[in-house]
Amino acid sequence: MSKDLSDAYGRRDFLKGGAAALVGAGFLAAARGPEALAAPPRRGGDIATHNLMVVGETTVFLSHLPMFKDQDKKGRLVTTPHRFQAVLEATLTRGNNPQPQSDYAADRRRNQATRIYTLSPEEDFALASLVASRPRRSFKGTIFRGHLERDGSVEILNGVDVTVKNVVHFREFDPKAARPGRLEYFFFGKGGELFMAHLITSPPDFDQIFSVQVPEHQFTDAQLGKGVRVVFPDRENSVPSRIREGQEAAGEISVGGAAKRIQVKASREFYFEEGELRVPAAFGTTAEERSAGFP
Repeated sequence: MSKDLSDAYGRRDFLKGGAAALVGAGFLAAARGPEALAAPPRRGGDIATHNLMVVGETTVFLSHLPMFKDQDKKGRLVTTPHRFQAVLEATLTRGNNPQPQSDYAADRRRNQATRIYTLSPEEDFALASLVASRPRRSFKGTIFRGHLERDGSVEILNGVDVTVKNVVHFREFDPKAARPGRLEYFFFGKGGELFMAHLITSPPDFDQIFSVQVPEHQFTDAQLGKGVRVVFPDRENSVPSRIREGQEAAGEISVGGAAKRIQVKASREFYFEEGELRVPAAFGTTAEERSAGFP
C-alpha cells in the first residue's frame, strides 16, 4: 500500500476497502521439512507496510501479520505483499540507547491483561528484503499496546529503531503447497522465554502464538534461533483441533536427526487469527476468534 493510505487506514481497514495494489504472482515452491522454515522466496517481494506482532520481554520477537490473497475493487482475487510468514528476533533502541526496549517491557509488565502488542514500521519496504543477498536489517517503527488495526489500541513508543538480529522463520506461501494432515507448530525464543507459532501453509489456515513450557527438554538458543518444528500426531491440522491456552499435548520434534516425543504445555496465548487467512480474507471477527478472546 502507499504510505499515505497506510497512514490513514490500518492494514485491516485498507485491505477491506479493496484498494490493495495488484502485484504479480511469483511464489516460492517451498520444500517441506525443517529446512523450509528459513527458505527465502524467489522474488524480491513487494513494497508495503508490514505490521507485526510483538512478543517477549528480555528478547523481542516480531511476527508478521500475513494473508494469502486479497480482493481488488472488482472482487477478483489477487496476490498480496503480505503472503509471508516471518518471525524475527529484534532489538528496540534509539540510536545506541536501549531505553525503548526497557520501556516496552515495563509497559507489558504493567498491563498483564493485554495480550497483544503490535509494531508498525514507519516506512514501507519489501518483506523479502530481510532475506535478500544483502539483507535489510533495520527500520523505524511505532509500538502499540493492543492490536493497532483494531479499536482500543494505544501508541506507547514512536520513532523506535528496530534492528533485526536474526530471521528465525521466513516462508513465502506456495499456492500449490500440500496442507499437512497433522497439526504443526515451531518453537522459537531465547534464554528463559519460549514461544510456539502455528506453521501456516495453505488456506484456510490460522495464525497463533503462545508462550509454552517443555519441562522435559531443554532447547539451545542456537536451535531456537532457526525455529524447531513440532508435530502433534494425535491432532488434525485444523482450527477446532488447535492447541488452546492451558492445554497440554504430546508432540514430536527432530533435533540432531533423532525424533523425540515431548510434552508441551501452552501457557499464554498472545495471538489467534483465522479470518485473514481465508480466501477471500474475512476481516470481521470470527466465532472462534471471539471464543478465544480476540475480538
